[in-house]
Amino acid sequence: MTGATGFLGSHLTHALLEAGCAVTVLARSSGTRTARDRALDALGRIAPHPSDARPAFDGLEVVEGDIGAPRAGMNAATWRRLADSVDEVWHAAASLSFMEARRSEIFRMNVDGVRQIIALAERTRGRRLHHVSTAYVAGRRTDLCRESELDMGQEFRNPYEESKCRAEALIREAHASGRIVASVYRPSIVIGESATGRATHLHGVYAFIRGMWTLAERMRGKNGRDIVEFGLRVRGSDDATLNFVPVDYVIRAMLRIGSLPSSGGATYHLTNPEPTPNGQWLRIVCDQVGIRGVRLASRAAFAKRPMTRLEDLFHRKMAFYSRYLEGEPRFDRVHAQAGLDGTGIVCPRVTESFNRKMTGWYVDRLRADLRAG
Repeated sequence: MTGATGFLGSHLTHALLEAGCAVTVLARSSGTRTARDRALDALGRIAPHPSDARPAFDGLEVVEGDIGAPRAGMNAATWRRLADSVDEVWHAAASLSFMEARRSEIFRMNVDGVRQIIALAERTRGRRLHHVSTAYVAGRRTDLCRESELDMGQEFRNPYEESKCRAEALIREAHASGRIVASVYRPSIVIGESATGRATHLHGVYAFIRGMWTLAERMRGKNGRDIVEFGLRVRGSDDATLNFVPVDYVIRAMLRIGSLPSSGGATYHLTNPEPTPNGQWLRIVCDQVGIRGVRLASRAAFAKRPMTRLEDLFHRKMAFYSRYLEGEPRFDRVHAQAGLDGTGIVCPRVTESFNRKMTGWYVDRLRADLRAG
């Protein structure tokens, strides 16, 4: 397993351990924290223990490495041992940065890393690889994107999307040549658990919510009011959507589909059949953080009336995330639906009440962090 310190990877690792699997995790150390400490910390956040004792997670082995380095950062002996002992490889590690300035590092992790993982998988007994990608390999497309499609000449919003597309191309080539047996999973925007809204990692959409919260707090500090009222245009379209999927649905779906002998060689959109309208989501975020007067506006509207200083500051800080408010593809789910039929595994509808629960959980956490100093 790669990516066990991340959002999806930690939940996937936790689920496999709970199912009684022996899992070897490849992770990096960081500063004064060992690779094992980082992995245990991530796993411990999924099901917090009432005591200070951290669960041992029987069946877990942690190996230090770096997927972007030769042999994924492992020495030759460890590389051979894993190739001889591993039944399946699950690859969930990735750089989640959207920044153009970090393009080289993003491609090192997301494309060169896939080359290393393919090289390991093809040396295992089953040559079985499960790869976690993203539905947004579709880039700026706004038409219906099929699971069977990949490079359709689309433009990309950022290096992350482009790198994940290039990584999938490598996996398709390796599968077609018989070197590996690969399944590719494309979740959309992964959010917290469906029952509580709780999330263990706070990237992507949570960064946007945090930006709105920070803006509201600064304005509250100036006028002392609970509700901040001002005019702020955010680039986007009320008619466009955001495709949210709860993390527990994604994990259950991947494990179910991955267990099917027929799943090798296919790609699966783990997306919501009922995406959330931007206007609804933004209104809920504003309600939760205490802001009034925010609205979505088109590029044409900004061309007609240029940004204010506040709007310019907001867009420069939130550009990586707000681009998704301008429109997204529609995703077919033919393969995913076939793999999940009859299992009872259904993507929950992200209704208005669900959105309030998800956003409210995070805003409550931000408030608690502020009170704690």
